[in-house]
Amino acid sequence: MEMIPLDKIRISSSNVRAEEYFGDEEDKSFVENVGAYGVLLPIIVTPAGDMYNVYSGRRRFLAAKESGLTEIPCIIKEVHDEGALDISLIENIHRKNLDPVTIGRALKRRMDSTGIKANAYAKKIGIPKSTMSQYLRMNDLSPDMQNEVQTGTVTFKDALKIVRMNLPQETEISLAREAREGDSDSFKNTLSNITAEQETRGAPKGLLIVRINWGKRSSEYTALKKFAKTEGIELSEYCQKILIEHIKSRKG
Repeated sequence: MEMIPLDKIRISSSNVRAEEYFGDEEDKSFVENVGAYGVLLPIIVTPAGDMYNVYSGRRRFLAAKESGLTEIPCIIKEVHDEGALDISLIENIHRKNLDPVTIGRALKRRMDSTGIKANAYAKKIGIPKSTMSQYLRMNDLSPDMQNEVQTGTVTFKDALKIVRMNLPQETEISLAREAREGDSDSFKNTLSNITAEQETRGAPKGLLIVRINWGKRSSEYTALKKFAKTEGIELSEYCQKILIEHIKSRKG
């Protein structure tokens, strides 16, 4: 561990929380604690020329700057950008204190930059494949709805329900406004009504379609189960997904 001057440290773009706001009431309280007692747990940095990048401990670093400290305890690690993002993701996912939209964006960025598959990366960072799929689905929400999920107005569970319905963007934006401006009961009722309407007008559940057409013992049923497992989602969700993709491709 080393004490490194704060003016020699910066936040890396590979940090999962790089763009997250700092300065709410909880942050201000943390700044006061750091000012009184110092930074008790070292942050993790990696050399970057004559500077150091923060890969773990962003909040401690910012609190130290705000409190007027001039240096901070650091653990120096030689980590490339991909490895640094892995460290940041693992730390935040397993603490469960990072919103699912930010996690989904970071996962997508990591996968797009390296070409690693979702299943392989889920195994690498130690989360279930189904959880990986759920986080990635947050990237399919409209910016308005993503914002409500990030602020906690819309729960992760409700966000998953919304994204699986593949709503028109204007409907999703309206629903986000309801969550932001209305009360919790009003939003829940609106979402419940939309869900009921979608189920009435939509295609039958994927599992039912498969059973009606082929039966549970058919090779097609077995193949679909395998494909769904590969993507880390339920069979019914997978069947609905490929039906929607097929319909969209035919419309195009």
